Amino acid sequence: MNPARLIRSAIVLKPSTLLRFHRALKERKYRQLFSPRARKKPGPKGPGKEVIAAVVEMKQRNPTWGSPRIAQQIALVFAIPINKDVVRRILAVHYHPGSDSSGPSWLTFIGHMKDSLWSIDLFRCESLTLRTHWILVVMDQFTRRIVGFGIHRGIVDGVALCRMFKRAIQRQPLPKYLSTDNDPLYRFHQWEANLRVLEVTEIKTVPYVPLSHPFIERLIGSFVVLNKMQSIFSPAARRKAVGIER
Repeated sequence: MNPARLIRSAIVLKPSTLLRFHRALKERKYRQLFSPRARKKPGPKGPGKEVIAAVVEMKQRNPTWGSPRIAQQIALVFAIPINKDVVRRILAVHYHPGSDSSGPSWLTFIGHMKDSLWSIDLFRCESLTLRTHWILVVMDQFTRRIVGFGIHRGIVDGVALCRMFKRAIQRQPLPKYLSTDNDPLYRFHQWEANLRVLEVTEIKTVPYVPLSHPFIERLIGSFVVLNKMQSIFSPAARRKAVGIER
């Protein structure tokens, strides 16, 4: 091709445009994978404000009651048929119990384990060719030092999870305790057997409480935020944002 014609045929793209196009392709991929094929009718209307207020007030007056008992009492007192799962969802959104100072907090417990506690977590990202990659992050809970990363392409099973952990630690001295969330991936037999061989005790975080897994959750959240900011801010503002995150 003639060099003059090549210049006229060239297309100039900013990096932000390319990243925005990649994000659109990624969202389209997940929409096709996980969206329902057939259109469904609108679901039933959720509980009213009166029912929500009654459930929350009953839980506040009786903190030891669980969702099944609250649902039973609501049905008996108000003659309203309600499922325990509906009560559980209402409490998860609208009920905020006060802090209990009778025992040590989760962060205090973490501080007691500071010399021998690591935290791990997984997150997913897409390559330029829309190949799914899982990344395992290992962090020292006390120093907040990133011990390492383990990367795997495709579906993660027990063997792949053990391989990712081995790559992340890279023959470093092992801790006594390992903090993980309640992800089903950590229930594989190979993963549990690997921890027993390494003589590492696994500590599960509190379900639906990110504060029990604070620093590594904040780190992964920073990765997601910085990924979104790459297509929004200028290079100077992006460098400033990276400095703030650090």
